[in-house]
Amino acid sequence: MIQNQLKHHFNQGQLVLQLCCLSFLWNFGETPQDRKFVLSKDVFPLAVDALLLQPCPLEDTGHIDIASMIVSVNETAIGCCGG
Repeated sequence: MIQNQLKHHFNQGQLVLQLCCLSFLWNFGETPQDRKFVLSKDVFPLAVDALLLQPCPLEDTGHIDIASMIVSVNETAIGCCGG
């Protein structure tokens, strides 16, 4: 039970960190030149990986907060790549 709570807490923290990093890159890449610079620094594969995250079915985890955070990471990854 405690191990599952630790795993959930760690996963949640990892998603928050990923969301913050992608948000920073999205804000930094406002102009086409900045976006080109950001994407030239090997950020594109990381953004694609973030975009491909899929929330587990709710029946498997029972945690709607993790699923909604994954959707937020997906949306931010789109913004990071598309501006």
